[in-house]
Amino acid sequence: MMNLKGRKRKKELAAAIDRGRKLLVARNYKETLLFLEKAVQRFPDDAELRLLLASILLRFRPDDAASEAAKAVALAPDDPRILVRAGGLMLSRGEIEAARACADRANQIVQPDFVLMSSLLNLYGLLAALGGEDDLAEEKLRSAFARDPMYSMFAVDLANFLASRHRQTEAIAVIDDALVHAEEKEDLWHLREQLAGSGSAFE
Repeated sequence: MMNLKGRKRKKELAAAIDRGRKLLVARNYKETLLFLEKAVQRFPDDAELRLLLASILLRFRPDDAASEAAKAVALAPDDPRILVRAGGLMLSRGEIEAARACADRANQIVQPDFVLMSSLLNLYGLLAALGGEDDLAEEKLRSAFARDPMYSMFAVDLANFLASRHRQTEAIAVIDDALVHAEEKEDLWHLREQLAGSGSAFE
């Protein structure tokens, strides 16, 4: 009986994670928040659900997002997929040292074929940029974009970095290259308009 209950609970958890991911992709924001809050109440010890909730909290309650991501890390301190995603989220909320700790721990345990290696490189690039290590930042950000050109956020981060260093022409070239490959182009077009329309936008 216990095994049956355990298997049923695992199936329910897997279904909840799958549903939460699909809602996020579909951008059903309010429905996603309500669903994930209930799912976390049902499965409070699951790091993936906690991280999904943290992602949607960025839109509704951004002050709570980093703490929820920290809970996910506490639940799965040796899962590099959780660490990298949580690190990026923490960085977006200004939690620089927490983000760096996540990146460093992930870097210690990843294998060369790590599925989120581009995200880890990008995270290190952003951290380096904040620390004034421009050469290292550009190396990491370009490497992330080169490894995964279909993911528009890497191009956005690289272009923003270049533009903030008064290299608008290079930033626009990055965006134009990304527009050829990226699956989602809305953010790219918006940034290109900014870059082309105002040389001072990123000063």
